[in-house]
Amino acid sequence: MYNFSQQISQVQLSPTLALNETARKLRQEGADVINLGIGEPLNDCPEESVALARAKLETRQIKYSPTSGNQNLKEAIQAYTLENYGRMPQLDNITITIGAKQALFNLLLVLLNPGDEVILFSPYWVSYPEMIKLNRGVPVVVDTNEEFIPDMEDVLSAVTSKTKVVLLNSPNNPTGAVYPPEFVAALVDLCESKNIFLVMDDIYHQLVFEPVEWVPGYVFTSRALDKSHLVIVNGISKTYGMTGFRIGWAIGPEPVIQAMNKIQGHSTSGASSVLQEAALGALTSGNQVIAELRTLIKANRDILVNELKKINGLQVATPGGTFYCFPDCSSLIADSQKLAALLLEKAYVATVPGIAFGKEGHLRLSYTCSRDEIVESAKRIRWAIDPGFPPEIMIGGKTINRNWEI
Repeated sequence: MYNFSQQISQVQLSPTLALNETARKLRQEGADVINLGIGEPLNDCPEESVALARAKLETRQIKYSPTSGNQNLKEAIQAYTLENYGRMPQLDNITITIGAKQALFNLLLVLLNPGDEVILFSPYWVSYPEMIKLNRGVPVVVDTNEEFIPDMEDVLSAVTSKTKVVLLNSPNNPTGAVYPPEFVAALVDLCESKNIFLVMDDIYHQLVFEPVEWVPGYVFTSRALDKSHLVIVNGISKTYGMTGFRIGWAIGPEPVIQAMNKIQGHSTSGASSVLQEAALGALTSGNQVIAELRTLIKANRDILVNELKKINGLQVATPGGTFYCFPDCSSLIADSQKLAALLLEKAYVATVPGIAFGKEGHLRLSYTCSRDEIVESAKRIRWAIDPGFPPEIMIGGKTINRNWEI
């Protein structure tokens, strides 16, 4: 018997990665699986990303990069931040990481002592509580309303003397909810007044469907960056369709960023110099890619929501951003793991159970696939769980009869 650390014994496997592996195996076996479980846009990455990466490879000089990232990419992040947040951080306020996930992990490792509390909002991304526990912290979950928006009074009630961090993700994974500007402004004011770190996971901030009259991040804090408790985490994965490139970054007070660099220097060292060139291409020439993706997924959202609303007993809140929908299935099957397993095994539709995001009775559906697949997947879901739908369906060229009760 192996004696593992207490931290690892508290951590659960990523349900999204496990589900994607199951879906992959079913596809290998010939099953006609539609994967609504993975948060990965299918658009092509910017041409300039490929061109710069190719040019770097052709030099045949692929060496270590600086621990905190290449200066040319940091300068591009400066310009990106000025354009999208209204402030330009100094280079020493920026660190480049191997994906936004590493930025979040390193940041929590820097900030948390054993027993420190981190406030997060349910539903939350599956890795947040596990990252907090791995870094010896305590997740404190604040629930949200039917539209998945938190109430400031609930936040105030959750704050204690042990509160070290508030973790904010808007637009939100898994719900697609966009938090109102007045809530975000109040949250910034609260954190600044109590010296609590506000960590804004902004990985989806470009994927908002309706215009909003606010700029996320720095515009809400009156303090200079080095005197604030605000940290912005972002990356190229979602908005540029570059999940496999694994380039993210964090922007925050210089002492925090330098501490993150210290950790990175002893763990992964600097991110790949080739992939940083690809990220540079995205930030300097990828606006059209973002605009096209936003148009595509908004259309996909409208199709999926319209189809889901035809299902008796299903409650659907229209997402304001991201590429996720989080329907309430509790009146049909309260056990979201049971429902996700049913849909995968019987209807060959991969979804993620809501319990993984801290919200039982829901499913997360990602609408990044083709429009034909979205329509077909909604049809299969309806067939599987709506008794009023005809009991026979054609899947993968075979007629299947529904022989179970919900």
